[in-house]
Amino acid sequence: GGIGGLSAGIFLKRLGYTVHVYERAAEILPIGAAISLWSNGVKVMNSLGLGKEMQRMGGKMDKMIYHSEKDEPWFNLDLNPMYTKLGERGYPVARGELQKLLMDTYVATGAKLTLGKTCVGVEKVDPSDENSKVVAVFDDGTKSSVADLLIGADGIRSTVRQYVIGEKLPLFYRYTNWNGLIKMSPKLGKSNEWIMWVGEGKRASIMPVGTDRFYFFMGAPLPEDNFKNAPPRGSEAQRDELKKIFKNFPKRVHDLIDSIDVKQSLNRLPICDIEALPTFCKGRVALLGDSAHPTLPVMGQGGALALEDSQILAHMLGTTNVSVVDALRRYVEHRRDRTHRIVLKGRERVKQIYPRCEEDMKGTQKWYDTLKTNKSFTSKVEDGLLYNLSQGPFPPRQDEETKSKVAADSKNAS
Repeated sequence: GGIGGLSAGIFLKRLGYTVHVYERAAEILPIGAAISLWSNGVKVMNSLGLGKEMQRMGGKMDKMIYHSEKDEPWFNLDLNPMYTKLGERGYPVARGELQKLLMDTYVATGAKLTLGKTCVGVEKVDPSDENSKVVAVFDDGTKSSVADLLIGADGIRSTVRQYVIGEKLPLFYRYTNWNGLIKMSPKLGKSNEWIMWVGEGKRASIMPVGTDRFYFFMGAPLPEDNFKNAPPRGSEAQRDELKKIFKNFPKRVHDLIDSIDVKQSLNRLPICDIEALPTFCKGRVALLGDSAHPTLPVMGQGGALALEDSQILAHMLGTTNVSVVDALRRYVEHRRDRTHRIVLKGRERVKQIYPRCEEDMKGTQKWYDTLKTNKSFTSKVEDGLLYNLSQGPFPPRQDEETKSKVAADSKNAS
């Protein structure tokens, strides 16, 4: 299920496949936090015929702005020239609303959908055949129909991944994140700006989403064991915690904290990832999205990469008569290096934004100094964004300089 599973289901159903999506949640409600769906992800939504819906649901994000923890303006990047080069905008959207859009679109194709089913295992029909057809086993003891292809889009704690890799991989904690949705207010920021306040190894941010709301996210490198004594969910103690952590941040950040409906719209999450996988498939079973390559939120690419995965996987399946196994092999070849590069870049960014030791804080302070004093840094940020977003889902033809960069990045990702 989820964004990747539903989009893959739509693509495959339109290609003529018999598709059945199983979703862990018993009900999908249009609530929750949001994601920044950049141009590469929006292009996949366009391919699904959902471009106009994205424009309606998404926020109008024209600028990326950094302020210090004292509210000093450090960095201001106009995103529109980059959108022009890419041929598409980015649209921050409410996650629940995006998932409901995909679910409604999937159901409209006539394909099967079953809610309230959690996959707890995968079994081969013929244990002696490494490329055997398979079934999914669910927590209520039932099994799926026999499948020519099983796609595991079951998130960072994927059960299907254990089948593909042969072991349960540990999660590595990176930082603590708070997020949610609030009503838009001019005292916090303009309706077309993504604003970030950084300092003390922490970050607070607002980003516009549709229907006059801001998506807020705040992060701090708290100790890994901080969740043992976390404030109760939905309590005023959660607000008090944020006030204390961000006590030296400016009035606008405290106005943001005051505007949060802690009972309805405040999530407190450990942000984790896993080591890079050697492959995303085994026989007739493929991984997609966070089950294959959990991407830290600092890159804003988790949802977009899952959408890219779904389009590329469908493309590989729809353009071969050799075998499902061959199509999955080509899917992995196409996706592994790109997703690994972004995963590794995300770890670098986390170390820069949320330092967890004194040595890392030195690098963070250098970054602050650059944001504050280096006016040419905006072009470097724009170039980095442009490169990452232009490489998916179908990368452009590359000149020799770009090929060398990709080769170097791929070597580091291996």
